[in-house]
Amino acid sequence: MRIVLLTLVVLFSQAAPSFAKCNLKDICSMMQKLDHFAILNACPNAATLLKECRKVSEEVLSDLPAAEFVDNGDETVTDTVNKLRWIKKGLVKKIKLRDALAFAESESFAGSSDWRLPTLPELKTLIYEKRIINASGKKAWIHPVFDDGLGHYYWTTTTCDQLSWIKDRYQKKMCQQGETAAWMVHFNVNAILWFHVTQEKPNVWLVQNVE
Repeated sequence: MRIVLLTLVVLFSQAAPSFAKCNLKDICSMMQKLDHFAILNACPNAATLLKECRKVSEEVLSDLPAAEFVDNGDETVTDTVNKLRWIKKGLVKKIKLRDALAFAESESFAGSSDWRLPTLPELKTLIYEKRIINASGKKAWIHPVFDDGLGHYYWTTTTCDQLSWIKDRYQKKMCQQGETAAWMVHFNVNAILWFHVTQEKPNVWLVQNVE
């Protein structure tokens, strides 16, 4: 009997440290790489914490009014309805969101230095109702005054903790990655997707507020 009890004590003492590592932060991080079964296998106490990691925002996407674009003749375009000025051409900069934000902050173009990355509702105003030849000379789901270039994927600053649910022309989509992921627009296929903020696939489109 003593041998059995001693064996159990040894087993539990060995298991405790691995279970102790399964805190909320670790489990939420594991969700980005592993499925639920793998997480539960490594952390048997993770079931209730998984629910905490999967919290989603109840906010819904509020679209901006339909834009009216004017080509300013200086490689910028002004949306006279929403009081926004856009750089006419998307910039092929396949970088992480953090680096994209820093790039926008340091960029000087067309006599201005207060450029920034757009929110998802702002970038959506560039989507056109059909796939058409735009200023790039190629077809894309973007207003023809703009040059989609070769980028196609473009970051927004709208993260998944701000907006968990969206609906594009294909389907309703959900992102449960919180602030670790942000939404982007793919003009070549007219889709809204999310990427982890550390991914280097999306490009950069810049906008600024105007009076």
